[in-house]
Amino acid sequence: MIPPLNYLRPNNLEIALSFLSDEKLKPRFILAGGTDLIVELRKGNIPPDSFVVDISFLPELRKLHLNNGELQIGPLITHREISDSSLVRTFSPLLSRACGEVGTPQVRARGTIGGNIAHASPAADSIPPLLLHDAVVHLRSLDSTRSVPLSSFLKGPYSTDLEEGELIERITLSPLKGFNFGFERLIPRQRVGIPRLIICVALKVGQVIEEARISIGAATPVAFRAKDAEDFLKGKFFSDEIFHEASRLASQEMLEISGMRWSTPYKKPVLEALLRRALKVASGSTPDE
Repeated sequence: MIPPLNYLRPNNLEIALSFLSDEKLKPRFILAGGTDLIVELRKGNIPPDSFVVDISFLPELRKLHLNNGELQIGPLITHREISDSSLVRTFSPLLSRACGEVGTPQVRARGTIGGNIAHASPAADSIPPLLLHDAVVHLRSLDSTRSVPLSSFLKGPYSTDLEEGELIERITLSPLKGFNFGFERLIPRQRVGIPRLIICVALKVGQVIEEARISIGAATPVAFRAKDAEDFLKGKFFSDEIFHEASRLASQEMLEISGMRWSTPYKKPVLEALLRRALKVASGSTPDE
């Protein structure tokens, strides 16, 4: 049962920002796709008579295009639109793949990339591939704008740097030219479910590994780039032994972030196995496990 609410539907971005800056309109929640907010409403976790600002109809937040070589994604672009976009598929195969794996077809049709970022679930599907691209979150309020790297924007589980009165205006991705990609995703049941692990790999390979980028989600409170493993791989001739060591370093980074948890004896070897598979795919080798 959804409690009584004060529903506000601005017809342009400036009006939406004025609602978000109005101290009288509290407690206040932003409605984009609603796949998270509606669940919280049904659970009774939203106070009655809250103000819901519905931004889902604002065309200013639905742009998807290239600008000076960067991919710019409006926060209201849905997971399905991202996974179906030939532009995204060419620019970021991993983001296209990850968004195509989100939830059910109904959730992909309604859920937005901006909502996925702002909700900041540790298992958010879009965040690991965005981290590979050094994504930047551009924020806007009624009086100001600012830009924050996604890695800094995410403060903790369900916690971000989004300030009172702000919304996400767009997300920008830097290109990964000349890279090959690997992707692994572990879910508790076939095809539909919240992921237990998300592994994204980008390798630039010549005679040796010229550059490596590895991001891991759903293993720690906030998705992370496995910097120690990335640094280790740079300049190496790729081999099973090298990939084993890189995977060990990445799992060690997970432990340094989260410490030993009840799931660690399971997640550590699984993370290492999945990362080895993703590294082999990105290097052009055939996965053997």
